[in-house]
Amino acid sequence: MKKHIFRWVILLAIGFGVGSAIGYFQSKDEVDSETITASTGNKAATIIKQPKKASSLMSIEGKFSLTDHEGQAVTQDTYAGNYKLIFFGFTYCPAICPAELQKITLIMGELEDLSEKVTPLFITIDPERDNVAAMNSYVTQFHEKLVGLTGSIKQIEDVKKSFKVYASKVENEMMDEYMMDHSSFMYLMSPENKLIALYPSKDGAIKIAEEVKKLITE
Repeated sequence: MKKHIFRWVILLAIGFGVGSAIGYFQSKDEVDSETITASTGNKAATIIKQPKKASSLMSIEGKFSLTDHEGQAVTQDTYAGNYKLIFFGFTYCPAICPAELQKITLIMGELEDLSEKVTPLFITIDPERDNVAAMNSYVTQFHEKLVGLTGSIKQIEDVKKSFKVYASKVENEMMDEYMMDHSSFMYLMSPENKLIALYPSKDGAIKIAEEVKKLITE
């Protein structure tokens, strides 16, 4: 029992340590504090942070070919016509991921009827452990519309590249399980699958919901 408690203390410490590293992309596509205007059609939002390489975020394709938490093969076209609110994480995450998924749950609640136009997606960066059953058990603890997506190691590597996501294993001999260090942004994609906004973890649910409402209703 003591070993088990000690292990989770270590996991939590690493989890919060990961939080301090959020925003670091291994590909050096770091995000600074400037904002730029991103447009889709006549809609604009001043909520995307300017990357050091300006073309980096704009080159996000948002493509994927994965399996949902019910075992169905899906692609970005499966959700065509809807806005997509996407977060990358893993089910063993002790702090950041459940907090962000709870934030998505709050956002969907704040959107009220407009939530019908938004599909929230949780994409794993840990396909070795996050199979369909694990994703199903996990995402059903949050919003009823939340879709969990997993796939083969190659499929997850491909989607990470598509969205410019940083993720790597963190192993420690004091732990029974490895952790994942990863960037922690929430992506808002348009119905045409274009990046509209990128929200850092410091952005609150109400702020994000208000901005999403404006984008949907303009």
